[in-house]
Amino acid sequence: MLTRQYRLPRKGIDQVKNNGRRFYSPFFTVVYLPERETNSQFAFVISRRVSKKATARNRTRRLIAGSVRELLAGLRKGYWVVFLVKKLALDQSKEVLSGAVKEAFNRINLLKSDEELSS
Repeated sequence: MLTRQYRLPRKGIDQVKNNGRRFYSPFFTVVYLPERETNSQFAFVISRRVSKKATARNRTRRLIAGSVRELLAGLRKGYWVVFLVKKLALDQSKEVLSGAVKEAFNRINLLKSDEELSS
């Protein structure tokens, strides 16, 4: 689980889902709103339609949240990000999901460049 400062509140999730831009991956859809004034905040939504088993949903949520936590130091501030997880993500390993998260962040320009990391 992410610390509270990096968790997106429930009212923010609806705002992002309604007004955000989308990036599609085979394992999840990333909906994001740039240009906020806070730390980047994240939410993970896994519907019961994806799996009826709470253990499967929770495992997948923990894997994706862990991948985000590992990348926090290299992320830009000011984004609200919601992960809408798909059924295909349930059977994936941590490495596969981490790679997908990193690629998604790279595509939506959330990862800092090398110059920003060194300063």
